Amino acid sequence: MSSPGHYAKGYVRWTAGGKRVMWDGARWQQLCQIEKCFKRDQKSQGVCLIHFREQQENKAKNKNKKFKQEEKSEKIKLTKQKKASPIKRTSISTRPKRIKSNNSLNDSIKTSNLSLSKSHKSSRTLVLVCSSLTRQQTCQVELFCSRFSARLSNQIDETTTHLIASEVEQRVCCLTKKVFFAVAYHQYVIGYQWIEECLSKESLLNEDSYEILGDASLSSQHNGMNRSRLIHEPIFKSYSYAIAVECSIGCQQGMFTRQELEQLVQLSGAILIQEHNRQQLDINTTIIVLCDDDDKMVVKKYSGLKNKIYYVIPEFFLDSLVLYEVQPIKGYELLYQID
Repeated sequence: MSSPGHYAKGYVRWTAGGKRVMWDGARWQQLCQIEKCFKRDQKSQGVCLIHFREQQENKAKNKNKKFKQEEKSEKIKLTKQKKASPIKRTSISTRPKRIKSNNSLNDSIKTSNLSLSKSHKSSRTLVLVCSSLTRQQTCQVELFCSRFSARLSNQIDETTTHLIASEVEQRVCCLTKKVFFAVAYHQYVIGYQWIEECLSKESLLNEDSYEILGDASLSSQHNGMNRSRLIHEPIFKSYSYAIAVECSIGCQQGMFTRQELEQLVQLSGAILIQEHNRQQLDINTTIIVLCDDDDKMVVKKYSGLKNKIYYVIPEFFLDSLVLYEVQPIKGYELLYQID
């Protein structure tokens, strides 16, 4: 690169290799390649995390749209084949139907009850919350609740048993606020198809086969929801992490408020840093500060502490939570320069 001596701090240019970079007064920082975006390219994807996730979600939506079109054309093809095929004559049997005895009826009732008890593992009432469902789908969930004595709620809390999520493709959903909270509470995140199948078969089916495997932003098969539910322990429980929420412009495109992020931190098993406990942390505790790209005042706020401190974008915490695997800090770290 050219000698930086004559460049003003904040100067943006394109390199010969087609990369967009900004001079921060000490070094060239690679930026998101989207015009008018001044966030750093955090994962060498050519774009910032927010635009990278937008691209991934658009890809997933296009893939789902293509899948639905193919499915529709296949149905039309099958319908045409049925109409074209000759009508088969069916013989009517005059053989009398066998009437089940009381014993066989009792056996079938017992079998039915047994299958219901196996699929419905808990005797407690099902409490469902919907995520990104259409009005028609929500009506079906209401019908499900009526038939199976379940309760529908608008908010995720410790009483929730299932989050019913809209699927962009089979067992893959978009990341919503409710998904993060369901994972934090170790609850089932189930595809909407489960509702339809239960209503169709008039039976409470085992939900394991409908559990969401991944999302449209990170990976379609990361199994984070399943790990959270089975491990049933806070993700940061075994880590000596204290997390401070210092986001001034929000994160995940404004999905969370500061209070909601703080609640997630507490659910994750990490220490939530607040004014009253900031100076009381053990020296061996690692401090993770969730902050914005351009908020250098935060660095000065924590500069007096002797702990090991990392300044990261909020996605470090959120990705770790939804994947249910603590991510390497390096990919999310902000390299602030203190004037």
